Amino acid sequence: MTNITIKSVDNIRLMFAYNPTMFPGPDSVRCSFVIACKGCQRHIPAPVQTLPSSWIIAACPLCGEKRRYLPADIFQGRVSAALLKKPVQSAGWW
Repeated sequence: MTNITIKSVDNIRLMFAYNPTMFPGPDSVRCSFVIACKGCQRHIPAPVQTLPSSWIIAACPLCGEKRRYLPADIFQGRVSAALLKKPVQSAGWW
């Protein structure tokens, strides 16, 4: 009887040892280029397809500031979670 419980415990440990969340696949949140906003310090998508050779102007969708960024400020990464939050819809009955 004890061998059966030991085997089932081993199987459960192996099942949780390799959880699918350990191996994240392609992420839709990842942008090709992002900028750290100088106003709110959050990562926003850069309005470029390739790394530019001169400065660019980008408007932050969170704080609304338009600022200039040098190529050294642009990097590959993920946008902030604040940009991914969906707005809450009201019931509309009042």
